[in-house]
Amino acid sequence: MNVELLKARQLLQNHIHAFFQSQDYLQVDAPIAVTTPGTEVFLNYFPTTWQDHRLGEHPMFLRSSPELHLKQALSWGIPRVYHLGKCFRNKGEISAWHHPEFTMLEYYQSGISLPDFMQLTEDLIRTSAKALGSLTKRKLPDSFTKITMYDAFKDWAGIELIDGDKDFASKAIGRGYQSVRADDDFETAYFKVLIDMIEPELTKYEAIFVYDYPPSQAALAKVKNGRAQRFELYLGGVELCNAFDELLSPEENLARLEASNAQRKNLGSAALPVDEDFMLALQSGLKDCCGNALGFDRLLALLLDLNGIGSLIPFRSNQPYRQSIKSEHLDQG
Repeated sequence: MNVELLKARQLLQNHIHAFFQSQDYLQVDAPIAVTTPGTEVFLNYFPTTWQDHRLGEHPMFLRSSPELHLKQALSWGIPRVYHLGKCFRNKGEISAWHHPEFTMLEYYQSGISLPDFMQLTEDLIRTSAKALGSLTKRKLPDSFTKITMYDAFKDWAGIELIDGDKDFASKAIGRGYQSVRADDDFETAYFKVLIDMIEPELTKYEAIFVYDYPPSQAALAKVKNGRAQRFELYLGGVELCNAFDELLSPEENLARLEASNAQRKNLGSAALPVDEDFMLALQSGLKDCCGNALGFDRLLALLLDLNGIGSLIPFRSNQPYRQSIKSEHLDQG
């Protein structure tokens, strides 16, 4: 393990704490073993069991995100919170930019607009680059590019993006996208075009925000004027973070969580329990807020201009991961 990388990791951690404390954020520790690990349709989680000698066994999971707990903290009247800690995702992608155990930075603020939250995120990236000093190898542009997902599809894929468009697959086939099948539903065809055309275009930008997503991709973000109020930031084509103007309605949150569980069942995955404390927090009156989940390991690797996060993972307990990465590279020739 390169000791200088460990020192760089500490430098970035120290800066993140200083940055958010200067913005009057409160650091909140969230539990790692939880009853509801996340809300994502396509994620898998690490199951475990709490063995209570009096009441028996209780199924639990390693968290994939502290999101639900940080929103609870906002409901207690804390206007700004952040968390820097380990998260876990099982059966995930095997690549230089993925790892089953990783460090996530999440931060939430009440009473801030999504554009201002976007600027806060840009400020965090710029100050992080400065904090690493001569270790920073990535040159950031004078201004981060911004584009809506709708304009990205129109300009780069030549397709007008209409959420739920039943003719989307045929339009994509007409544009020559060979991965799209005639019987693909909107969401399947959408992701194929996203991977085939939009993501390669994102690699042309050192830093670009993509915002305004189709409502079907809202997750737990608000939908305004027919567009999901969320953004993602890409550095050098690598997705770094995912931010929402957070959905407040308890009824709508529950409806979306139930819809996600229905999709999970259709895909052969187990439904996830609804976090009762999170629902109570929503019912108590969560105020307008924005939240962002940012990959700490990715941020460090990108600023150091590394080819992935593997060299930032130091210990031999991660040997199976290293073997998986090596196997993937061999498979790709």
